[in-house]
Amino acid sequence: MRINSILKESKVNGPGNRAVVWVQGCSLHCENCFNKAAHSLNGGIELTPEQIIAQIDCEAVDGLTVSGGEPFDQSSELKKLLELAKEKNLNTLVYSGYLYEKLLYEHHDTLMFCDYLIDGPYMKDYPSSCKWAGSGNQRFLELKAGIIINNLTEREEYSQDAEIIIEENGKITITGFIEA
Repeated sequence: MRINSILKESKVNGPGNRAVVWVQGCSLHCENCFNKAAHSLNGGIELTPEQIIAQIDCEAVDGLTVSGGEPFDQSSELKKLLELAKEKNLNTLVYSGYLYEKLLYEHHDTLMFCDYLIDGPYMKDYPSSCKWAGSGNQRFLELKAGIIINNLTEREEYSQDAEIIIEENGKITITGFIEA
């Protein structure tokens, strides 16, 4: 699986304390995407889903978030990664520029391992009030066995938030969404 980066703990990339994996490669190229560095198929590093899970302290986090790039462009590897996360009792959230309806048709076997999905392309001029959606057209969906059981998009407890992480080596990571 081609990976752009891994963040071992975050509180603004889904419910609870989470590990975050940004995949490398995106076929959608949404205009004004916040993570254009993850678009190219040539960047990042190659890791197996097992190697990715091994980098995560599964006792310290509640869940795994997979963002991108476009995670469903690597659907078979994504499915394996989500399966491994579930085996470690982590809930799973995946960001996708594709709509749920397309994913249900083309990647139902992978959706089976998603607890949450943020779907839809990023649209700069459509602001979101949802903590985890980049734009207002995107939905925050709770899934069970690949089927929507709850649309959480407009819930007040999920209003926007962001965090700044400064590592011991001085590396700074800003993640989440800040209203402009």
